[in-house]
Amino acid sequence: MTDTLRTLIFEHASARAQMVHLTDTWRTIATSNQYPPAVQQLLGQLVAASAVLSASLKFEGSLILQIQGDGPVRLIVAECNSRLGLRATVKLIENAAISENASFQELVNQGGKGMCVIVLDPRNRLPGQVPYQGIVPLLGTGVADALEAYMHSSEQLETRLVLNANSDAAAGLMIQQMPNHGGKSSENLFDPDGWNRLLALANTLGADEQLGTPIDELSNRLFWEESAAKLSDRNPHFECSCSREKVGKMLLGLGPAEMSEALEENPVIEVVCDFCGTTYHFDRKQCDELIAATDQLEADKSHKPTIH
Repeated sequence: MTDTLRTLIFEHASARAQMVHLTDTWRTIATSNQYPPAVQQLLGQLVAASAVLSASLKFEGSLILQIQGDGPVRLIVAECNSRLGLRATVKLIENAAISENASFQELVNQGGKGMCVIVLDPRNRLPGQVPYQGIVPLLGTGVADALEAYMHSSEQLETRLVLNANSDAAAGLMIQQMPNHGGKSSENLFDPDGWNRLLALANTLGADEQLGTPIDELSNRLFWEESAAKLSDRNPHFECSCSREKVGKMLLGLGPAEMSEALEENPVIEVVCDFCGTTYHFDRKQCDELIAATDQLEADKSHKPTIH
């Protein structure tokens, strides 16, 4: 099955649905790090959620979902950009013992201090502009519950999410209410029971059906009586934004002293991308070149002529 994200519009219910099914993309993410099964399932749900949430935004940039936990999972991150490029990673406590059937609360919210964070990072930020960040406590018994609570409290949007993942696939369904814009044509189309009917249909969706059914078949099976208008399908894919240049800037942020100290312990600084596993190496000569290039850039700026 091709990785697919589909948008459906239900005019009679003033609602829309985003459906995503990931196989190749999810396997690339899942195999870059070997996580315990319960953690892998949690990560897959967050990846699917990032795709359906990103698709509902008119936004050039990246949507980043983070769960900051107080269990063995300290941080779990899924990112989807406006091209539907996806990447994700998890930070675990070292040597954490995680059972195969560990619950959401056991993984990330043991003491009730877990947080859900949504970040919108514009592609071309203006000077001084910072990413938008919304933070809410973790509520409910899963990723879907936490994000539904976020959307209700922060965005005032009634939202229903169904998220599932296993080792082979990750899938998501998001149904959201949209404002009824009124007008005679809208009044004639609007069905006051439409929203509740869509929720009832979403509630019939089980994990095996969602993960094992192609988008075409699943959307027809769920919504064949709802007169949904289908927008163009899109194809999510794995995409990591790491680069040698970005890693070099990160090293410069540590400062020359810390770089020198690291090189004394090891002749080569090794940095591994948490998202894709790419390894970057910087020896002393390359670190000196980074510092020299930055010093030259600052010198050029200070000597730039002023036009009066």
